[in-house]
Amino acid sequence: MQVRYEGAKTRPIATYDPDDLDKLKTELQIPTIKPTVSDAALTPTVTDTERGEMSGIVGVLMRLTNPIERLIDALDRRATLESKPHVPIADKLLLTMPEVQALTGLSREILTKAIDAGNLPTRIMGKGYRFKRKDIEEYIDKLWQNDE
Repeated sequence: MQVRYEGAKTRPIATYDPDDLDKLKTELQIPTIKPTVSDAALTPTVTDTERGEMSGIVGVLMRLTNPIERLIDALDRRATLESKPHVPIADKLLLTMPEVQALTGLSREILTKAIDAGNLPTRIMGKGYRFKRKDIEEYIDKLWQNDE
């Protein structure tokens, strides 16, 4: 078998004569087309009689249905198991920056400028600001009075 090297961008590429490759394949009895998906790799989820009636892509899809259904059930169970109780913003005494933004409609930039200027008292708890509801209401009232 003869090999010829052709130049490429990074290194030479070996090219073989197609006739020589065909001869080698027949000598080694290598199939020219290999299956991409093996039926043994899929977990069957239907009975043998049903499997006998299914073939091709329909059979593959039917065998994949059970794992997909199990995944959907697991995601549904996870959604129902909440680690923290959900409390509406209206009932909270301390609020985070995104909650204050949603409640007031003010941008993060305006709120941080008010914090830096000392017009809006906050505490840093954990990784973010915490605002008292009372302080937010007083700040909004001051903003409203300054505009009038």
